[in-house]
Amino acid sequence: MSRNAHPEFFSRECAPALRLGRHGLVSLFLMGGMACGGDGPGVVEPPPPPEPGAIQLTVETLGFLKDDGYEVLLNGESQGTVAASDQMTISDLDAATYQVGLGDVADNCAVEAGSVAVAAGQTAMLTLSVSCAHGPATAYEGLRASRDRPNLENGQIIQCSFGLCPSDSEWDMYVEFDSQSEPQAVVRQNQTTVVEIAYLSGVAFAELTEEDFTQATFTTEFVEEPLSSTSVVLLRTDQGNVYALGNPIVATGFTPTLTVEAALIAVPES
Repeated sequence: MSRNAHPEFFSRECAPALRLGRHGLVSLFLMGGMACGGDGPGVVEPPPPPEPGAIQLTVETLGFLKDDGYEVLLNGESQGTVAASDQMTISDLDAATYQVGLGDVADNCAVEAGSVAVAAGQTAMLTLSVSCAHGPATAYEGLRASRDRPNLENGQIIQCSFGLCPSDSEWDMYVEFDSQSEPQAVVRQNQTTVVEIAYLSGVAFAELTEEDFTQATFTTEFVEEPLSSTSVVLLRTDQGNVYALGNPIVATGFTPTLTVEAALIAVPES
């Protein structure tokens, strides 16, 4: 076989196949099609890369003095920030198991990191719940009827002779004692500075919940309810902070006194 008889064979890059016999030519020609970029039979295309997955994270914050937002951590690396009760999606993730946590959490709040498995092309769901406690309780000891008037904002006690105060703007509440009631202590709020009050009957101080607070009805009027071990008084000061009062200890005698605990449970929304 001469080159002039089949010139088209020698224009291909795989021309050395013509030196073999008939059967060898066919075999090598097919192999050459594969090796030289042809579309012959037996070509295996590489599989497409797996689609990325995602995590839809839901954050919910419960309790008192809630935090306003957090840093989202994926295997310890920051993914941005999320509000206290909100959602965010973390995208472009390889199929794997991830640890998701929150940073910049306030000292009075607690949260546990979560583990979530992400599959290729799928969105995994995860919820992280943050629980926040109220502030530490301050004990006001031996409050005399009407005379000792605490300023809940700074913890100081203003002493007013026989209930007459030189300034009505420096205190938030005082105590009255009614010998006809049991127990005798009744908390009164400062109406001059428009302090609001709410009584929660049947609620112990240590068992106060966020739901108790949100369902409370505040008023600027005096409430004729004595403070007992099974009740809580809520006071919203003129600055908008809300304090819970409870665990009363009444000492009767010539000068009745009240020892009571107060804790900050809410602040105005910024």
